[in-house]
Order: sequence, then C-alpha cells, then structure tokens
Amino acid sequence: MSEKNFGKNSYTLIRDGIVQNPGELEQKKHILIRGDEIIDITEEVPSDIENLSNIAEKFDIIDAEGCIITPGLIDQHIHGGYGCDFNSSDSETIIKFLSNLSKQGITAICPTIITDTPEKIQEQIAKITEIKNSLPENCAKILGLNLEGPFISPEYRGAHAKELTLEPSIENYKKIESDEIRIITLAPELDKGLKLTEYLLKKGVIPSAGHSGADENQITEAFKSGLSHITHLFNAMRPLHHREPGIVGKSLIDDKVRVEVIADHHHLHPEILEMVLRMKPENSVVFISDSLPLNQSDLESTIFGGQKIFKHNEIAVNEEGNFAGSLMFLDSIIRKNLNFPGLAKLLKYCSKNPAENLGMENLGYIARQKTADIVIWEKQGFKIKNTIINGKIVHSSSAQVGY
Repeated sequence: MSEKNFGKNSYTLIRDGIVQNPGELEQKKHILIRGDEIIDITEEVPSDIENLSNIAEKFDIIDAEGCIITPGLIDQHIHGGYGCDFNSSDSETIIKFLSNLSKQGITAICPTIITDTPEKIQEQIAKITEIKNSLPENCAKILGLNLEGPFISPEYRGAHAKELTLEPSIENYKKIESDEIRIITLAPELDKGLKLTEYLLKKGVIPSAGHSGADENQITEAFKSGLSHITHLFNAMRPLHHREPGIVGKSLIDDKVRVEVIADHHHLHPEILEMVLRMKPENSVVFISDSLPLNQSDLESTIFGGQKIFKHNEIAVNEEGNFAGSLMFLDSIIRKNLNFPGLAKLLKYCSKNPAENLGMENLGYIARQKTADIVIWEKQGFKIKNTIINGKIVHSSSAQVGY
C-alpha cells in the first residue's frame, strides 16, 4: 500500500487498552480509527470488524493489552532538540526533528523562536510556515508559532541577547508580524499604554507576560487589559516577595490566568511545583518542555541565543552557569511527575489544556469525532509503545499486525 493511499478507507483498531483521558478515570476500551478520525470507542470489539477489514484499503491492529492509551502530547513552548534549533536550523533539520518527536509521544507543537533580529525572525517564520504547509505524515503537527521575544526586559532577558531586545510596540511588532504567530512573550511594563497587548488580543494572538520585571500594579493593569497568560512561571521574572507579589503572586491567585510551567524539577523545585498545582485550577496550567537543541543530541555544547550553552545533567546552562533551558521532552516530564500529581492530571497539563489554549477543539482528548492523535504507553517504565498522528502509526517499538 502506497503511503499516498492512506485515507478515509484506512482503519486502525486499538484493542484491549486502558484509555486514560485527561482528568478522568481510566477505562478498558477498544478504539476504532478511520482515516484521521476516531469513529468508535467500545467495551467490546465491534461485531462487524471482520467484514470491515475485508473492504478496507488498509487495516492495522494494535494489541494494547495491559497498555495505557492517552491523547498525544502537545508542547506549546519548545525551541528544539536532536540538534535542531528553530532560530537557525534549515528545513531538512527541522523536518527530521518533527519526525523524531513521535518517539517522545509528542504529536503537535508550537515551534518557539527566541529574541533575534527582525530579519532573522522573519526568515525562520517563513521557513517554518512553508514546512507546516507541506508537512510529511510522520511528523508532529505545527499548530502555529510561539515567539519568546524580542519584546522582553533586558534586565530579565535570561539566555536572550540584550542588544536584540526591542520595545514592545505595534510598530516593532509589524516588523515580524505573521498570521502563524499564536503566542508571543512580552514584558508588559514596557508596553506603553498596553497598546501592543491590546493589538495582539484583537488579532487573536496570545500575549504572554514573561522575561519581565512587572510589579503588582503593572501586571494588574495588564490583566485588566486582557492579558491572561504567563511564560514559564517563576523563571526570568521579578521574584515573589512577601511585600511585592509581582507577576508570580498575582498569577497564582488569579484563576483566570493560565501559566506555563517547566516541571523538570530543576526550573522549579518539586515543592514549589506542588504549591503551584495546589493553588491553580487544573485547567489553568500548561506544562511545557522549553527544550533546547542539545536535548537528545550528541553535542555537549552549542550556540543558542548568541551564547554558548552546555549540557549539565538534565538542564542546559550558559558559560556563567545560569539556566538556559531544558533537556527534557514532555514524556520525560510526565514520567518524573507520575507520583504527583498523577497521570490523569498530567494529561490535562500536557495535552488537553494546551489544546484548549490554542483553540484546537479536536485535539487533547480521546473521543468520537476527535482527531486520532494517540499515544500507547507500556506500564513497565511507562515507555512509549506506539504513537499515532492523524490516524497513522508513525512510531512503533514493536511490529504491527494486520488483520
């Protein structure tokens, strides 16, 4: 069967698996997929399955006995991995990276570009947009772009180049504007009259406060203007103080504000992570990887954001030893946090919530008429057995059996 013939008359049956949907109890079910859509979820194998297999162009069966079935993972803030850097890599390297993500159970992402010159940002936006429009079937989907900068505070720039930061303004934004941008990080205290924030909201772009020194009054005004999203909470922002709550304190107590969290136990101490998850409503937390090019790479160092960065255990650091980003994908973050808060909640943070945040109603949940982006996990070690994107098996740790 040619790959081009894979379509509406192609079926996959996932048998005898334990379906774990975000925030729900697990259930033993069979899942029937036609083309890219889940068409049935049953307790018994459909009685007409043999007849169906005879007329199908392609029919695959996955034996998921004793395995956990979840929605695909969605990473809305990821800079790269496997040697790929969304700020600089060529199309071939980016496509290879997107294909490798199925090994991690990641089925959709927002490629994230950090602070750079407007010309370079435009170049990478154009490149990634072209890839999105002709993406091979075995690749994680691109749901839009995430720009982490350049409209950030030089004081809280982190691994970003100070000389390339720009004042948040509509005029400066128009130098890089694209319909593909879904999220953009900015320092709201530098956005005069919050004009850029309001412009982004009208355009359907999510303004996210981050790399910012905003105090209580400044972030409160930003929230009043409609900003309701925070880039990697606690990291690269004014720290929480008992007399000055700043971004951190105001975000924790405002249930309407959605926060990104790097839950690798390095960017946030496990007890600080627990505090966040106890304080925030379950639907207002999004786990991100913040993964850098060194993740799953043979390289021990690379240039990222104009700085040399190095592997240091499970994180990347610059030459001063400061955190530059993560060396974990979302599947590793899930494994690290299985004991707390548990898989059902983790899937909200890593699948359902980012899907809702990005307006992708067909993703992040296993149900009839949803897109068949699915991960099958072995219980032993919680390793990934299969990844399915748009109904197609794109990663398998064992041979598939046709009907």
